[in-house]
Amino acid sequence: MAVAVLLSSGEQFSPYFGGALARWTYEVYRCLAGPVEVKVFGFPTAPEDRYPMPHESSVAWRACQTIAHLPLLRRYEEELWLRALLGRLRKFDLIHIHNRPQWVVWLRRLGYRGAVVLHLQNDHLGHWTGAMLDELAPQLQGVAVCSAYLRDRFAPKSSALAAKTRVVFNGVNPQLFHPREDLRESKTIFFVGRLDAEKGVLQLVRAFARVLEDHPDAKLVIGGTTGFGTHIETRYVREVRGEAALLERQYPGCARFPGYIHHDNDLPAWFQRAAIFTSPSLFQEPFGLVNAEAMACATPVVGSSRGGIPEVLGDAGVLVNPEETQDYARALSELLGDPARRAELGKASVQRVRKLMDWQVIAADWAKFLGETGDLSA
Repeated sequence: MAVAVLLSSGEQFSPYFGGALARWTYEVYRCLAGPVEVKVFGFPTAPEDRYPMPHESSVAWRACQTIAHLPLLRRYEEELWLRALLGRLRKFDLIHIHNRPQWVVWLRRLGYRGAVVLHLQNDHLGHWTGAMLDELAPQLQGVAVCSAYLRDRFAPKSSALAAKTRVVFNGVNPQLFHPREDLRESKTIFFVGRLDAEKGVLQLVRAFARVLEDHPDAKLVIGGTTGFGTHIETRYVREVRGEAALLERQYPGCARFPGYIHHDNDLPAWFQRAAIFTSPSLFQEPFGLVNAEAMACATPVVGSSRGGIPEVLGDAGVLVNPEETQDYARALSELLGDPARRAELGKASVQRVRKLMDWQVIAADWAKFLGETGDLSA
């Protein structure tokens, strides 16, 4: 089967400058090399920054960039990008579209007759009406979503689309993310992610202030930047750093901001050192891959009870409402003070990830999905 994977027109196919979609594409399809011939289409990416997999871009990408800044024309940016790719896309048996349901409609209008699979990592269909979803259903062969939460945002409105929808988790590389108890620091709380309001970093700092009352030797590490491989010192970042600085005055050395953390080279060790990983997302996070990566390192997770995070943690983590500062702080503090409970959750976390979220497991599930959808007619 020859598969064309379409990243959004602005995402680079890179471990440094790309996001979760680029990583999912690389990790899964490298496991399927042989039975599946894949080519990735996305934003131009320098060869030295790119995943080692066939990749091309649209010849219209410069025009798309220009149009994106013109209010009256930017609505046509992505359609222009697809039109420029169409001749090459016709050669593939199946097109795998990430996060762009409207592209399914456009490709059919442009005359593509092969199989189409839509893969959602974000809530792009929740606002569609039942009639719109029913109209979309016959134009594609399958929909994959990263969590049941995401499926339930649209599936109840269209039985036709629900019948074609499957939950396919995101995955973890156990060769990179695995336990190292010799590195474990018994009082370190770790966060990594985008430094913006929806990730709940400010709520974490405020909860940590209360944790310090019970554990004055506790440490908080906040990793990440405001974008993939880039950082802007926003007003929100300054507020987070300001509150952390106030804690530093009373508890010197209690907070650290290491900035961008390289995913493959450096991130595993940060998880392995931490006593607790926490993800206090304030929005309905569809999955939260960092939770699974922490779990693979036997690091217990205190996660937000929102979106797909409860599905990732299962019974192997602790769920909180991060906006309830006292409850959030209590969960962190109690877990810091209970090494036996941390060990229990860490063991359960590793078992859960290896069973459900190993990239090899995800790839096998995806291969089955492609086989099923490839046999269906448009």
